[in-house]
Amino acid sequence: TEVNAAVVEGLVREFASSWKGGIEQINRNVLSYFSNFRNGMEILKQVLTQLLLYYTRFQDIIRRVWRSKPPAFCKDLVSTTVILAEIKKYALAI
Repeated sequence: TEVNAAVVEGLVREFASSWKGGIEQINRNVLSYFSNFRNGMEILKQVLTQLLLYYTRFQDIIRRVWRSKPPAFCKDLVSTTVILAEIKKYALAI
């Protein structure tokens, strides 16, 4: 299967520019949709964990496809450590 570098680059750049706002929006939605705060926070934690798992898989695919010579857009990948730190901010609200 051929991987289209332009498509992957677009995904990387789009994620890099919008992930934090996306997490904030997810948080707002969960708080408004679930009146039970504890349940809402548990759901939020599960959703954000799933997001991190999918993003980690995405990074792994990029590393495998371009093992020998990573493209320039790899510098725009958001580190999972940064995403995890943001997720922990929301988890601390529980």
